[in-house]
Amino acid sequence: MIKEKNDTIYYVDSKSSKKELQKKNIDLMLQYRTPEETEILIKGFCLEIPPQKLNYLIGVHANCVCRHYGVFRKMIYDRQFKLLLNSFAEKPQQGRYRKFYEQYAYFYVYQNQVFVSDKLLRASLEKNFTKSEIREFKNMYCYLSRVESHNINENYMFYRLAEYIWRRGNEYQFLYRDLKENLLNFS
Repeated sequence: MIKEKNDTIYYVDSKSSKKELQKKNIDLMLQYRTPEETEILIKGFCLEIPPQKLNYLIGVHANCVCRHYGVFRKMIYDRQFKLLLNSFAEKPQQGRYRKFYEQYAYFYVYQNQVFVSDKLLRASLEKNFTKSEIREFKNMYCYLSRVESHNINENYMFYRLAEYIWRRGNEYQFLYRDLKENLLNFS
């Protein structure tokens, strides 16, 4: 993006879109939606309805639906990352890394639950994965690499990886209840 200030032209890197999602507040976003529209957004996300189709049900632009989906993904990632930090503080574990879109994603397994991080966590005494944790990690990595190979968009990759970990093996009812009650705090 090019900006002009004091008769000087500046080139500004336009990669600030990732920081924009950090600032989004879901409460402010949802106050402009009716309860019915909010319900459709939550159900659409849990059912993996593409924003380009869901926008017709709500009557808003697809970008608006994408922003809501992005905030939902960020909430899922933040909760998983907080659980990872708590587990890592109790039992430090050596992280595994894999490359997606020229970026490293770091994986940890606690109680056969896979966690993803954009940062490598370090501690003085890290344990290796057990055989069952290695098996779970390999299964999850195969699943994630298959899902990501069908996705051409690398923006918010860590949020999407956390979303797919959250979805794997869970049915719609669980996803809906978890998103609505635990993450959005709706009764």
